[in-house]
This record gives sequence, C-alpha cells and structure tokens, in this order.
Amino acid sequence: MEPHLPAFIWPRQSSAALACFDAQDIVIIYVEVPENIERDAARQALRLAVTELLVTAFHCPAQKIRISSMFAKGVYALVDGQELFISMSYEVGIAIAAISCKNQIGIDILRVAPEIEWEDLARLYLGAQKATEIRAAPVPNQFRLFATYWTQLESTFKSERITLTEYENQISAANHHLLADAELFSLQVPNAYVASLALSKKV
Repeated sequence: MEPHLPAFIWPRQSSAALACFDAQDIVIIYVEVPENIERDAARQALRLAVTELLVTAFHCPAQKIRISSMFAKGVYALVDGQELFISMSYEVGIAIAAISCKNQIGIDILRVAPEIEWEDLARLYLGAQKATEIRAAPVPNQFRLFATYWTQLESTFKSERITLTEYENQISAANHHLLADAELFSLQVPNAYVASLALSKKV
C-alpha cells in the first residue's frame, strides 16, 4: 500500500499547508470550484492559490513569482529566480496542485464515478494483471481501485514529462519501468475523489 500525503484545502488550511511545505519542501493544495466552471477559470483559481502560497512561503511579492508551462517541461514556477516544480490536475468540482522544491512531480485526480465504463481502459492502459485484480474486487470497490491505478499511471507519466495520449492502445515497453520505479503516494482528498502523486528520481 502506498504511503499517504495530506492535501490541504486553500485557503482554509493555509497555515497547515505552509507548515508542511516548510518542513518537507513539498506540499499539495486544492481549491473547490463550481461543477460547471470552465477549465480556464479553474486553472486561474488554482494558479492564484499557488501564487498566494508562494508569496507567504518565500516572503516575496507576487510580482516576483511567475508560473509558466512549457512543452516537455510541464508547469513550473520561478520565485525570485529559484525554479520550483509544479503539477496540476482538474476534475469536476476541484483543482489540485503539488509544489516541490527538489523533485519533478506529477499529480492526478479522478472523481469516483462508477457509471464510467472502466474495463476497456483498464485492459488497454493498466494491463491484464491489474484489470483482473480490479474485476476480482467487490463491485462497490472496483471503480475506486481502477481510479487508484489510473491516477498512479497518469501522475507517473506527468512526473517524467511523458504525455499519455488519448486512444493510445498500449503503454510502450520502454516506459513500463517508470511504473515500477516511481515513488507513489496516495493523497488524502475528499471522499468523492481519488488522487495520486508521483515523485521522479530525476532532480
């Protein structure tokens, strides 16, 4: 079983989030957003929360913080010249971010929605062994287990800056080792969601 990390709702748990960041050089925060919000608006809300955290953590004005994204590099922040690693993920009603001073990271969140047809996705992306394991679980637990494996896959690929393309029929053999080598964490998020964090061994 993967170790757990807390995720802090911003700004309600800002003090706890800042204490965690100060102690561990990594923190996960999330914001609640309206279910019908557009992705760009959710992204702006999350980036504002990340900026507010960094302003306080680094004691610098917002003007000295720049959050950017680049192809093959992902999202990152420059705080008065220091580069930080950031990963973000969005689902209906929530937007979540991980910030690290030391490691490339990947984060993914999925809403628990048992009505989604997961079996083909599990077979194509997760492999026969995990698909069989999910089917063997009690029916009420199957989608949550699928969501756990799915977010682990997505977060691992994000941490390595690899794009998991839609309708890709299989994960290339060259990338299978990433799943075995990744340092994975289960995140403590609201019960309606499942979320995972992956730390890359690249520094």
